[in-house]
Amino acid sequence: MLIYEAHHFDYISNYHTLDLNFPSHLHRGFELLFLVDGEMEVIISQKSYHLKTGQFLLILPYEIHSFITRTHSRANICIFSPDYVPTFQRMIENSSLENPVFNLSLEANTLISRTLFKDNPNLLEQKASLYLLLSELMRQTSLIKSEKQNPELLHKLLTYIQDHFTESISLKSIAGTLGYSYNYLSKYFNTNISMSFVDFLNETRVNYACYLLIYTEKNITEIAFLCGYESIRSFNRNFIKIKLCTPKEYREKQPQSFMDLYPLETGIYQELK
Repeated sequence: MLIYEAHHFDYISNYHTLDLNFPSHLHRGFELLFLVDGEMEVIISQKSYHLKTGQFLLILPYEIHSFITRTHSRANICIFSPDYVPTFQRMIENSSLENPVFNLSLEANTLISRTLFKDNPNLLEQKASLYLLLSELMRQTSLIKSEKQNPELLHKLLTYIQDHFTESISLKSIAGTLGYSYNYLSKYFNTNISMSFVDFLNETRVNYACYLLIYTEKNITEIAFLCGYESIRSFNRNFIKIKLCTPKEYREKQPQSFMDLYPLETGIYQELK
């Protein structure tokens, strides 16, 4: 399963998590994670990193990542727009971090804890803290150049799917709407998402079906059509393939997993107040 978060534009969001497990997802913003306590495995672009208490980790925009807690973890997370750090954004263009895990000096840690992981209306102080953090990160790692990418196309493509997945859409129709050739868009999608358009569309529809099964009393046939399927047979086949049970069995289990119900929800973590 791959989730696309279309928000995180032009602002900073702070979250705290407990025993965080979350499937593969991506977004336009940077994601800074500070592990307050415990251990966590973070997978970024199919590479695994083991995070220990007191360590920081930075995920770059549009990097596919997931979180795994096997025993216990408590973490602070700050997601911030590239618009907050334009100089650094230009530095990392078409690059990845050799190692996204890093430590901060005591002085930097004190400042950043005061400004980034709590609500703070002082925008200048927030931006200064981010640049200090990024400076310390770059002293401990290096950049690895990659092929030229088009991240804004990725955002445009995934947002379109998110807005229209309940309709009868295809990659060919999307290519025509966005003004790209089908062959180019198909190769681009497979390269950047690491799954086919059809699989991604089906997972998006099935996730929406899970929400409807739990939080509405609509019958399964009605849900199938509301999710964009033209036949109940196709809906059942794809639902079983992805969730390993029938829609009826899923409803009877009444799972309350936030992971299963996303992407209908607007946030993936509990926001700090």
